[in-house]
Amino acid sequence: MHLDWLKSLRRISARNRRSARETLDVVVPLEQRTLLSALPIGIETKVNTLTTGSQTSPAIAVDADGDYVVTWASYNQDGDGYGIYAQRYNGLGIPQGNEFRVNTFTTSWQSSPTIGMDADGDFIIAWQSISQDLDGYGIYAQRYNALGVPQGSEFRVNSTTAGEQSLPAIGVDAGGNFVIAWESLGQDGDGLGVYAQRYNSAGTPQGAEFRVNTTTLDWQGSATVGLDADGDFVIAWQSSGQDESDNGIYAQRYNSSGVPQGGEFLVNSFTTGSQSLPTVGLDAAGNFVIAWQSADQDGSGNGIYAQRYNAAGTAQGAEFRVNTFTTGAQSAPTIGIDAAGNFSVAWTSFGQDGSNNGVYAKRYNASGVEQGSEFRVNSTTTDNQSRQRIGVDTDGDFVIAWRSTGQDGSGDGIYSQRYQVSQSDGVGVWRTGKFFLDADHNRAWSGTQADTLIAFGGTTDKPLVGDWNGDGYDDIGVWRNGTFYLDYNGNGIWDGTLVDKQFVFGNSTDTPLVGDWNGDGKDEIGVWRAGKFYLDLNGNRVWNLGIDQVFSFGASTDKPIVGDWNGDGIDDVGVRRSSFYYLDSNGSHTWNSGIDAVFSFGNSTDATIVGDWNGDGIDDVGVWRAGKFYLDSNGNHAWNSGVDQIVSFGGMTDTPLIGYWRPKNIPGNPSVPALLPTSMAESAPSSPAASPPNDEALLASLIAPETRKSSE
Repeated sequence: MHLDWLKSLRRISARNRRSARETLDVVVPLEQRTLLSALPIGIETKVNTLTTGSQTSPAIAVDADGDYVVTWASYNQDGDGYGIYAQRYNGLGIPQGNEFRVNTFTTSWQSSPTIGMDADGDFIIAWQSISQDLDGYGIYAQRYNALGVPQGSEFRVNSTTAGEQSLPAIGVDAGGNFVIAWESLGQDGDGLGVYAQRYNSAGTPQGAEFRVNTTTLDWQGSATVGLDADGDFVIAWQSSGQDESDNGIYAQRYNSSGVPQGGEFLVNSFTTGSQSLPTVGLDAAGNFVIAWQSADQDGSGNGIYAQRYNAAGTAQGAEFRVNTFTTGAQSAPTIGIDAAGNFSVAWTSFGQDGSNNGVYAKRYNASGVEQGSEFRVNSTTTDNQSRQRIGVDTDGDFVIAWRSTGQDGSGDGIYSQRYQVSQSDGVGVWRTGKFFLDADHNRAWSGTQADTLIAFGGTTDKPLVGDWNGDGYDDIGVWRNGTFYLDYNGNGIWDGTLVDKQFVFGNSTDTPLVGDWNGDGKDEIGVWRAGKFYLDLNGNRVWNLGIDQVFSFGASTDKPIVGDWNGDGIDDVGVRRSSFYYLDSNGSHTWNSGIDAVFSFGNSTDATIVGDWNGDGIDDVGVWRAGKFYLDSNGNHAWNSGVDQIVSFGGMTDTPLIGYWRPKNIPGNPSVPALLPTSMAESAPSSPAASPPNDEALLASLIAPETRKSSE
């Protein structure tokens, strides 16, 4: 398992959040929520370009900036059996160049690829190759720089060639030094044994290959390896009969010079039956987690279990079950861990998605506390999705790749899904043509070294905030008399229409709206006119009758609200009337009493603000009053003194903004506005008006929305 210690701080937004005075978001009650483990970025994507035959056995690695490489085995693409192919991506999930063949030697089969990547994006791919070393399988590897240029030629890893050397695993440290481990048949005198070879960043072997397992009786195989930032490493494997009951999981620690630290040790506490297919991840400091599949321990087939250790190899707490769903088999775990020790585990689950195997995952913090529930990774559930692998960047954002049967029209194909770790939104204000953004997310103005000041638009424009390009960060824009001007590349400067976006949608008397209407991870636009929402559903910035959406929800005197009420990645609508909020919680575009949410928060004279205050991926409400943000931090739609938060940021005449800003100041006007306070959020604020009981008269007065499309 490869981990990244990663040179630069990079955050992906928890959810695309946007807010101006009339572009607002809200949520459903906290009691109805399922806390999301992580939030998908966009949709699952096909990795392999060639779809003929089968593409299988994916592996993935991610660098500091979220750039990643997926590798796999493809049948008959190189002209003779399986060959190794790969595809590079940038941090936005955009392919960099074409898929490429990795193996130079193409005779017979090259299969079971594994990949590791350093902080700069340089990477190494290793695989098993039949008969290339003249005796069964051998282990080969190829180094690349971050641009995908081969560094030297492919090379043989194993020195001993007698018998079979197969199933390689690789780990890379921050500086590009790497370790490759594999299983070797007959080399330790009795069945399979685990061997490894160290290399420096230039690909030069460091010492000779060495045996990892001390116990050689019977079989030791299915090796996995992880490195910390300094090159210390852990190798884990399954051993037959050593724990006196079928297979068990064992591990050995090493320092960066390859010197064993203590002896090999048993990982699994539960030894009945078989524990197999281990996976290991190390954080920057050397703390590590090992996960495996265990037969019948959860009461129904295989289940996924894990054990945490500190850098000294001391177990932290007891082994624990990862999978919540226990029916059938959960198997073949893969683990990824960030620099701070937060980790994610993915596995295959049989029957859980309704059609054979599916891929599921769960996140944990560095203390081993679950971060939300397990979640399904694959959107397509037909047939089998399995053989998943995970890659994690320094902040915990991750990509999962897997094999899907029949989805690309010919045998197996490789698919992937990007995820971002939940993060709370930052505040900001608009003042006379300038955006003041809390880029360091501490909910206080920290000066332009940490926060962002941008001059964009005119003093009479209306500010807009949205993720225009799908990079996970909210960018800015303005609306002027029916025309949208969007800073599409996010550099804080108007670059003209060849780069940024200018278009007309609606009339000058409409209210502009921003939201992700189709769940593609990018924000689109819309307008509110006389009680109707007009949404650019396909995102082409023109009105397409029969494709885009128009519907009524609320009255013409209401204020429109936009947000992801249920955490499904699609923004829905609502209205604010006086101090009451009416939310289309189920996204039906129709008021459903008892299902949709209605509540009061704040006073009728307050301005509404909305964002993800707590990082759960669902928007919460707030109000803006006299230069202060009142945030419903726990999302229960009521003010809770001591729990909810007040933030002082801006002046009384400013327009409030909410978004997930880039953690980097974008050059602009260097002066700091005098009215921006420097204090942190107040701990004992005066409360907004208490929430009254639901007002049935107001509910009844909601106009029944139209369900048909309209050309208006």
